[in-house]
Amino acid sequence: MVQNKKLSPLLEAKYLFRYGLTSFSSRHEKNLLGRKSYAQAGQDLFALFVSGFKYCGSYVEIGSHDPIRDSNSFLLEQNYNWSGLSFEIDEDYSYFFNRRRSNVCVNADATLVDYGSTFSNAGLPKKIDYLQIDIDPAHQSLCALKALPLNEYRFGAITFEHDRYQGGDSVMRESRKVLLSYGYELLMPNIHNLGLDVEDWWIDPTQGGNALSKLENAHSLDYKEAIRLLMEFDVRGNGT
Repeated sequence: MVQNKKLSPLLEAKYLFRYGLTSFSSRHEKNLLGRKSYAQAGQDLFALFVSGFKYCGSYVEIGSHDPIRDSNSFLLEQNYNWSGLSFEIDEDYSYFFNRRRSNVCVNADATLVDYGSTFSNAGLPKKIDYLQIDIDPAHQSLCALKALPLNEYRFGAITFEHDRYQGGDSVMRESRKVLLSYGYELLMPNIHNLGLDVEDWWIDPTQGGNALSKLENAHSLDYKEAIRLLMEFDVRGNGT
């Protein structure tokens, strides 16, 4: 399943230089309102809240980049034993991922992947707990979304980076049209990071996160406020 070519000594040297120190993971661990996170904007915690902090969950990560730093899936794999499949076009990063992580990263252009066959060959369940789509530029993320077999696979939580601040409304609007047509609920629109609206957070109301549909005032939040709202909701006993 691993798609990397035979590695050159230079790439191996890059890996050892970047990840050879055992402290690499701890240096990129974040404390987000008292909870451990590695994601850039709390996406790993969002996936966990929606799943009810499930152990042995599942994910698909489109645009993985670094396997640890700002990774939306590292915490899920490392601390909650989630299995999953990642996609990354950069050969260096896909190699670093497969060298450092237990789960697999496919080195491929995510807009051209045959996801149906790839998911089937990887043995992914039809109900997957978390889907991340984050490719630059944002219209590539939209292409990847449209390439997914959404009529065959369901995702409990979805984070889709539309980068509205940079490219306008078109990707945001079209991605919402697609996901709404498949019955997903836009729980937290326009999540902000550093004051920029970058992402939509979705749930599948037919799966375990449907209690979150009761959340109010969840529009255009900074990601820290979004996580705080989820924490407060969970403490009140209304969570999954």
